[in-house]
Amino acid sequence: MTTQTVSYVLDSQNRIISTGGVWDEFADENGGTGSSLKDICGRSIWDFIKGDVTRMWLDSVFQYARAIGKTIERPYRCDSPDLKRFMRMRIIPEKEGVLRIEHEILSIEKRSAPVNIKFGQSTVNGVNQRCSICGRVNMGEWKEPHGDHDEVSDGIYVIYTVCEDCQLLMPGSF
Repeated sequence: MTTQTVSYVLDSQNRIISTGGVWDEFADENGGTGSSLKDICGRSIWDFIKGDVTRMWLDSVFQYARAIGKTIERPYRCDSPDLKRFMRMRIIPEKEGVLRIEHEILSIEKRSAPVNIKFGQSTVNGVNQRCSICGRVNMGEWKEPHGDHDEVSDGIYVIYTVCEDCQLLMPGSF
């Protein structure tokens, strides 16, 4: 497998100022309508991140990288309905608060059955929590979503958060 890296550069206010790597190709393959550079340049990264806890987690990581001036790497998942994608995020501080964020695909696994994840609005009425870092879903306990669950027929409705295990990857534990 060839290494696929997707990257973007954030200014000191966390606005996207450029993209790199296979950005457009990755966006096209994953239904990223409106995700080309011309569509996202100048916009805040927070326009594209779902879940308050996920935003806080990323904001903490970005602030920490800027404060220490060193590259930070963190593993995470970026799945599609048919694939589990194991990724690495690299946050590289550059001059004057600018950050280069690189996302590298480390490995890909095919799912035995598709898992359709849909964004919900709250944790009531069948909406579960999904960890934005490890991809597990809290359905009474944190576990890997599978396409053969009865509740998956119409999709799993989730709000995005960061599970307790992945919270250990917060800046204080770097």
